[in-house]
Amino acid sequence: MKKSFTFMCSAIALLSLSHLSSASILWQGDFETGDISQWNTPINPAGLSVTSECVFDGKHAGKVRLTGDDSFLWKGKKFLNRSEFHHRRAAGDTGEGKETFFAFSFYLPKKFTEHKHELGYWESDKSWQQMLRFNITGSELSFQETAAKDVAWKLPEGAAPGQWHRVAMHIRWSTDPKLGSAEVWVNGKHMGKNYFKNLPTRDALMFTQIGILRTQEETVEEILIDGAMETDNLTELLERDKHLVGKTCNTHSL
Repeated sequence: MKKSFTFMCSAIALLSLSHLSSASILWQGDFETGDISQWNTPINPAGLSVTSECVFDGKHAGKVRLTGDDSFLWKGKKFLNRSEFHHRRAAGDTGEGKETFFAFSFYLPKKFTEHKHELGYWESDKSWQQMLRFNITGSELSFQETAAKDVAWKLPEGAAPGQWHRVAMHIRWSTDPKLGSAEVWVNGKHMGKNYFKNLPTRDALMFTQIGILRTQEETVEEILIDGAMETDNLTELLERDKHLVGKTCNTHSL
């Protein structure tokens, strides 16, 4: 009887922990639905698809394929050759003093050209003001406050092709440059915490877009996106899926 009671208590505890872990995930963009329905309205959806040939986890990953065709230009502008997945928070979730715990993984089948590519960024609704972003140039990954002239940091092989990379960020939103911050981890490595004004107005609704944004060029480029998620705590953000960082794929057919 005592053993049965102990077993029952242990089972209940495990179920409770499982429930708490599940509850801490606020949103997932892992493409396990087999389509892009987890995401909001995308930018140039013709360049977006779902693949099962190379994944970070599960059975599916998102794929971005960009060409120099004029159909991939945003409003006809040559410097906005783009296709991106789009995710936005609910109204009020990114106001003054709010926090965002967000992560995603990416994979380059082939090295990007040496021109700058915007991998992902946070921008405000209505005013369309970009506040922070990640760039890829060749195999280099960098991060910057959009308003800043120079990048905050760069990793020479942070976007090396042939392996999955993971970007995690803890953002504290504020119009005050002394309070607003973005703390970033790349493949588990802490890249530091940068303070700057990352909220254009106190009630701004911020959204993120992940994919490829570049100047128009003839080169066809692809990137895979997977494992995107938003949590309510830092532990979940950094621990989930960390064992998959560096995973490789046979991408000859991509």
